[in-house]
Amino acid sequence: MTVFVDTGVFYAQHDEDTSRHAAAQRAMKAIAGGRFGRPMTSDYVYDETVTLTLSRFADSSEATTVSNRILGRADFPEMVTLLFLERAQFFEAIDIRTRYEDQSLSFTDATTVALVNEYDIDHVLSFDDDFDGIVSCLDPAAL
Repeated sequence: MTVFVDTGVFYAQHDEDTSRHAAAQRAMKAIAGGRFGRPMTSDYVYDETVTLTLSRFADSSEATTVSNRILGRADFPEMVTLLFLERAQFFEAIDIRTRYEDQSLSFTDATTVALVNEYDIDHVLSFDDDFDGIVSCLDPAAL
């Protein structure tokens, strides 16, 4: 089994003040325990998570901590495989975003769908309902 971790999970795991923090912590603990095989994410989700953290915290070191957690640097274990979008997947994401325009997919979400399809990833771990009906999702709050 494989799982793709979305921005909201990484962010909520870091931000202790968010209402989703405990659920994100539990979900990431389950992932660390091997429940879903090796977790994956993308360069676009990495960018979105670090940028979101920079925008929400006055101290930029918070973004460095999130970055280190995703990349398995500093005191954090290397746990997540980082996938990089290639040219074909980029253009596939454009098509996906257009195809599902009624679901308000962000471009980053469309890149996630493209990667899930390309790498045959079983589930997206996400708090968002934007992926509903497009790919199989796991709600971190339900784990």
